[in-house]
Amino acid sequence: MAIAIVVVFYVGSMFYSQMEKLDATVELIANSNETQIELEKLLSILSIYETRLRSYIITKEESYIEDRFLSRGEIEECINKLEALTANNYVRNKDIERLKTIIDYRFKLFWQTYIIVNSKNSGPSDLNAKLLESSQATQEMKSFVNEIIFSESRKTKFQNDNHQFELRYSLITAFLLIIMSLLILFFSFRKMNVDIDQLKKANDALKLINESYNSAEKTAGFGHWRVNLETKKYTFSDNLFRLMGVEPQSFEPTFENTQKYIHPDDLEYVTTVHKDSLINHQPTSIIFRFVTPSGEIKYIMGVGSFTTNGNGDLIKIGVNYDITNQYKKTLELENNNKELKYINTELEAFNNIVSHDLQEPLRKIQMFISRLEEKELDLISKQGKEYFSKVRVAANRMQTLLIDLVNYSRTIKGDKVFEKTDLNIVLSEIIRDLSSNIEEKKAEIQIGKLPTITAIPFQIKQLFINLISNSLKYSKEDCIPKISITAKSITDKELQDYKISNKDDYHKIVISDNGIGFKQEYAEKIFLLFKRLETDSKYSGTGLGLAICSRIVDNHKGFIKVKGKPNIGAKFFIFIPKEVPYNNIKKDSIEVVTSN
Repeated sequence: MAIAIVVVFYVGSMFYSQMEKLDATVELIANSNETQIELEKLLSILSIYETRLRSYIITKEESYIEDRFLSRGEIEECINKLEALTANNYVRNKDIERLKTIIDYRFKLFWQTYIIVNSKNSGPSDLNAKLLESSQATQEMKSFVNEIIFSESRKTKFQNDNHQFELRYSLITAFLLIIMSLLILFFSFRKMNVDIDQLKKANDALKLINESYNSAEKTAGFGHWRVNLETKKYTFSDNLFRLMGVEPQSFEPTFENTQKYIHPDDLEYVTTVHKDSLINHQPTSIIFRFVTPSGEIKYIMGVGSFTTNGNGDLIKIGVNYDITNQYKKTLELENNNKELKYINTELEAFNNIVSHDLQEPLRKIQMFISRLEEKELDLISKQGKEYFSKVRVAANRMQTLLIDLVNYSRTIKGDKVFEKTDLNIVLSEIIRDLSSNIEEKKAEIQIGKLPTITAIPFQIKQLFINLISNSLKYSKEDCIPKISITAKSITDKELQDYKISNKDDYHKIVISDNGIGFKQEYAEKIFLLFKRLETDSKYSGTGLGLAICSRIVDNHKGFIKVKGKPNIGAKFFIFIPKEVPYNNIKKDSIEVVTSN
């Protein structure tokens, strides 16, 4: 392993060195290319200068030499770049110095030619001689620059060949580095497997200890114990002693010593179960009682299972948990259930009283009111007629209240058998049932394509009756009531706001109207029992209609939301699950329900 690491380190250092050489080669190639470009640029600028001077000589047009021979900015910029590029090359730096001298001389000839052209004392022979001298100087400069460019080109080719060689060599080095690393990983893996096999037995023993202590640590209030079936030796945790109401390690941990802390009524049962499990090697789970020295009774749940230790001995590990509080809560729950059954019985009796005993005298009151209106109304004074009218309204309101109370109690107590229910058929029946109210209000009701849902048929019908009746009741007097009932898709905002995990889990039904509406701050209150937002006498009601709606939707494991604006209208959003528990579905419900 050590040799392999040294070899990998050596190969890695070689690879790093090659990478540095590649970087240096790339830098040299780039430097040489830039030097050639700057030299060619310099020649181009000087050629342009010479061309413009000749054009001036021919045409005498000042624009050809304007701003050209008064400044050497572009040439100086090229020279500065060349000096920077050749700063580390002594020979090439000397060449640049010589090139500067040649350029200075060439510029001197430019000025002399310019002066001769503009001098009245100079003739054509002088100009021709100076032009010839300028051409020779230009040719000398081009030859010198081309010689430098050719030298740089050869240098670039050499560096490029060297770069390709280093690149191929570095690829081989990288491949060797990968192979060596894989070999090290392979041999390391084999060595680790050998070590794991050697440590397995030791880990088994440690695992047993860790399981015991982890169980005790994770579950505060637990006490654990262990018995070796080969040596018959017991081990108790400190918490187990405390569960028995004594100090840790206050007696030798044996089953016989714990018997005096077990409740006398449970002793025989606990002893039998424990000894049988040691013989049959079967896991145990029992509930019994400890009696502490102070007389306190604790309810204990004990569980035990078998395993083997590192030496191959069979042992039983057990955990005892104090469930006294849970036991007391269970007793309390049983008492609450008994009380709840009694309350349900009373509620059922109350429902019978409301639906029969209370409505019977109310019907008689309404009957006598009707007879008095037919025969005796003309004999009553004007004020008496007003009182009589209030009595009739109060009686009708009482009947409505009793009916709503019966309907609400049915949503709580009634059978909750789910059946396939076609909402289109249900709404058709409701429209027929409410036809007189709809015609009286001259309402327009639009019903879209609605789904078939799994529901409690009579409750779903009551739900839509209440919502449509609510929209008709709270319609505006100055416009035709318009009610829309449609199935919609659940929006992403609703997924987030209502914490819906999947759009496909619910049906969404929307009932909207153009009635008097309400303030959105009352959106949750309108579903409370006996809660009415409108107290005007022209809007009759008991405050139970929407509470019944909320209860029905709850019975279907769904939820209902509402949005409203004053004088604009209201929208009710009903979310009904598409699936219900199987045991709540009527077994013979195959066809769609169409019953009344």
